[in-house]
This record gives sequence, C-alpha cells and structure tokens, in this order.
Amino acid sequence: MDFYLGYIICGFVIIIAIFLAIFAQTKVSSAFNEFKDAPSSLDMTGAELAERLASEHGVNITVGSCRGSLTDHYDPRGKVLNISESNYNSKSLAAHAIVAHEFGHALQDKTGYKAMRVRQVVVKVSNFVSTLLLPMIIIGLILELCFFMGAGSIIIYAYVGIYAVAVIASLVTLPVEYNASARAKKLLYDMGCTSEEEVKGTDKLLNAAAMTYVASLLVSLAYFMRLLFLLLSITRDR
Repeated sequence: MDFYLGYIICGFVIIIAIFLAIFAQTKVSSAFNEFKDAPSSLDMTGAELAERLASEHGVNITVGSCRGSLTDHYDPRGKVLNISESNYNSKSLAAHAIVAHEFGHALQDKTGYKAMRVRQVVVKVSNFVSTLLLPMIIIGLILELCFFMGAGSIIIYAYVGIYAVAVIASLVTLPVEYNASARAKKLLYDMGCTSEEEVKGTDKLLNAAAMTYVASLLVSLAYFMRLLFLLLSITRDR
C-alpha cells in the first residue's frame, strides 16, 4: 500500500468533511431562521419553558442566559441551563425546540444517562491531552536542534494521540445529542406542540443540529487518518 497516496487521499477527505461541516452549520442557521418567528402553541418564553420543564420533571437546575445566537447549552458541572439571547425571551417554535433539547441534557444528567457520563470523562481527557501538545512540540523541536534524529516524530505521535481522543469524543457525543433531541420532541409533544407545523419545525431544526455533530465526527476522523498515514510512512521509511 502506498502510504503517501493514502495521506493525499485523506487530505481530500478532510476538505470534503470541512465542506460538509459548513453545509451542516448552514442548515442549522437556515432552519433556525425559518422557525425563529413561527408561533408555538405554548404561550411562554424560552426561559419560562425551561423553568416549567424543570418544575414538572423535578430537575434542580438554574436557568441562565448567555450572549449570542444558537449558543444555548447545558452545563452539568454547575447544573445551569444557559439560553442564548435570541431564545431567552422568544416564544417561537425554534426557541422552544432548542430549549427542550438542552433540557434533554439536564434530564440525562439527572437520570445518570451512561453515554453522557462517558462523554464527560472523554471530554475531560481530551482537554487535558490537548494541553500537552505545545510542550511536546517544543520538546521535539529542541531534540531535533540537538541532532537527536527522529525526535520530530514526537510531534506526529502527539497529534495522532490527541486526534484519537478527539475522534472518541465526537463518537460518544452522537448518542448523547440524538437522545437529547428525542427527549425534546417528546417533551414538546406532551406539552401540546402537536400540530403538523410544530412537529415538522421541531424535527427539521433538531435533525439539522444533529448533522453538525456527524460532520464534526467526520472531520476529526479524517484528520486522525491523515496523521496516522503520515506516521506510518515515517515508520516505514525507517
């Protein structure tokens, strides 16, 4: 097998994956813009919806706000559901779908959803490993300057290891996000969002959001494979 050819092919795959990620993000923005003014049968703001869901399901969380648009997220460490400025006071279908999705994560946290626990551990490991990259690069360059032949491959090993963890993090994120979306759809349906437009809008927005996580996984996987081919080619040349 020609490792250099594989390396080049992986480069093209990375480009395709990046374009897919951009397309997925565009789909999310498009779906959000389509339903950000669409009325919901639930006469409440995004913040009020979060408070009501927390009360009805016995979830002890704090509902807060954060700057930006589509920056909504649930922080399991502080038990805080942060709602973006565009959704906090909005009564739109888009705001309700996004808030319900983030509350789905709060439910996962409360019930001890295993995939979420695994994801939290992997993300912590990924963040820690990432902090080691710069020191390892510096060490590799110093050893190269000291004529320690092959020390530069330390950098490649570091990158491969980091992207391996990143791939795992992206992989375990998928079931967590899909499960949160499934919970969100059921929550909204049970609360009365049962019209055809509401079901369609919720599905379209959350499915588009799920695409971004699939694209992220493909990008991480493509980078990992490219670095792996580079490492194999260096090993073979030795």
